[in-house]
Amino acid sequence: MVARIIEIVSGTPYDEFLRKRIFEPLGMKDTHFFLPPEKEPRRVVIHGLDGKSKGWDKPSRYPSASGGLSSTADDYLRFEQMLANGGELFGNRILSAESVARMTSNQVGVLYGGKGKQPGSGFGYAVSVVLDPVAAKSARGKGSFGWGGAFGTVSWTDPANGITAVLMVQQGTKDGASAFEQAIRDAIVE
Repeated sequence: MVARIIEIVSGTPYDEFLRKRIFEPLGMKDTHFFLPPEKEPRRVVIHGLDGKSKGWDKPSRYPSASGGLSSTADDYLRFEQMLANGGELFGNRILSAESVARMTSNQVGVLYGGKGKQPGSGFGYAVSVVLDPVAAKSARGKGSFGWGGAFGTVSWTDPANGITAVLMVQQGTKDGASAFEQAIRDAIVE
């Protein structure tokens, strides 16, 4: 639904809108809904915990706002760094600082982290937010925000500690994201 609303308001196909308004200004040259044939050999085949391919390496049928992009850690780090910089990167303003602040602030009260399955956490617009690192059992700082994708992919920004992180393991894992968080936290010299 979101993709279609963007198309109607902008008068531009969704994938073209993202390319012109986000990917090109951020230098995200390896992010595509429809992977060019010359980049196909670089696509990772995703395996589940059982070691079997899950078929996620199939091309997208249509540009969707809920998934289907192929990208690289380098490209996604650029996107995450833009959020860390309050919506700007390489002199290109993608989002207003106010939009980023609103997006990365808890918008659901205690519905997500109160008595729910994620104590110490909240939810902004499309990102989880660490409200209390101890209660959340998180190595991220208070106010950190991010999201996990399929098969071990996770990205987050920790404004309090000046950290932006992207992990793309593309394999089912139970503890990979938290071990990654802890390794980064342990590397911080205070």
